Amino acid sequence: MTFARSGAALAALTTALTAVQPAFAQADGVTLGVLVPLTGELGEFGKIVADAVQLGVDEVNAAGGTKCGPLRTVVADTGGSAEQAIREANKMIDSEGAVAILGPASGEMVALVDLAKRKKTVMMSPYAGTITLNEIGGDYVYRTVSSDLGDGAASGMWLSEKGYKSVAFLIQNEESTISPAQVAREAVTAAGIELTDMIIYNPGQPSYQAELISVLSHNPDAIYLAGGQESGVTVLKEAAAGGYEGEWLLTADLAVPEIFDAVDPRILNGRAYVELAEADSSLPEFKAFAELAQEKTGAAPGPFAANSYDMAMLSAISLEAAEACTGEAINAVLRDVTEGGEKVTTFAGAKAALAEGKDIDYEGASGPLTLDESGTPAGAYMIKKAEDGAWADEKFLPASAFE
Repeated sequence: MTFARSGAALAALTTALTAVQPAFAQADGVTLGVLVPLTGELGEFGKIVADAVQLGVDEVNAAGGTKCGPLRTVVADTGGSAEQAIREANKMIDSEGAVAILGPASGEMVALVDLAKRKKTVMMSPYAGTITLNEIGGDYVYRTVSSDLGDGAASGMWLSEKGYKSVAFLIQNEESTISPAQVAREAVTAAGIELTDMIIYNPGQPSYQAELISVLSHNPDAIYLAGGQESGVTVLKEAAAGGYEGEWLLTADLAVPEIFDAVDPRILNGRAYVELAEADSSLPEFKAFAELAQEKTGAAPGPFAANSYDMAMLSAISLEAAEACTGEAINAVLRDVTEGGEKVTTFAGAKAALAEGKDIDYEGASGPLTLDESGTPAGAYMIKKAEDGAWADEKFLPASAFE
């Protein structure tokens, strides 16, 4: 038996194999890293992100996978540490061959920028609003959520529209809380509202009574609390113990259902609001995602779930549009698939359009995802109100409200 073949026969065989599978496809598929804080202050968000990314991956694979093969995920915990995020990202790239890493929070994303560019691996976050990425994002570094400056504008708009006469600011000492607070402060001041206090506190303290003394003595109509879950819970409890009966505007870290387990709901019900980046729930793309999440998990999608699902979609669609199965190839097309072409809202629709040679514009569960030069989309926001021990939608603020 001979294995010798003529040049013509080999060429024909190569053509046939190429028609079945692109030369750059990987037999075992392509790996996406899911790098999230599963422990620490943002632990609840990490699980939401990982679960939503998996929903997207499962949908892509059910549609036949990408031309690079099916998607697989590897998950690691950052613990909220930039140093741990760097260690885990290196493992994902070097040992698992990850072409994109999805899910790091703000501080972790900033720490990973150099690694992303050096190893030509896409990094994408569903909640890293840090304004630092406004300057250094856009090349291997992307997000499916708007900048913290938008959060500040949304908070300021809400505080101004509520008709408060006086407001106090309590701000955790981190860039991701200080930056939006400064924007909100400008809006409050411009509206003629008295800013009774603007106190920046360090997290990790057993008590914040010292910071609350001045705030409670002025008895403001509302307190804007931009803090993490651990510090925020303590502040809420101590303010209530100190007799505060005004209203609250909380930032996204406190938007999780678990807050009502940690704090007596009577402290929050009817008096606390929370502001976070969120999709328009009336959009058909969000409704389809919410139905999918309910079907697969038995629960409504949590904060940033739609943004997380969209990360998986953008990764898969970019692989389908790219010229190779690499982070570098994804980076070359990622912004292009979010603007200027035929509107698509699913991976299957994008796959079909790309097969026909069309340019596409993916609009996701979290809304239109046209990415600017920093890799950031425009933002829409939701104000939720504490009612009966849960967060209920109060007012949607579309991206157009901030133009």
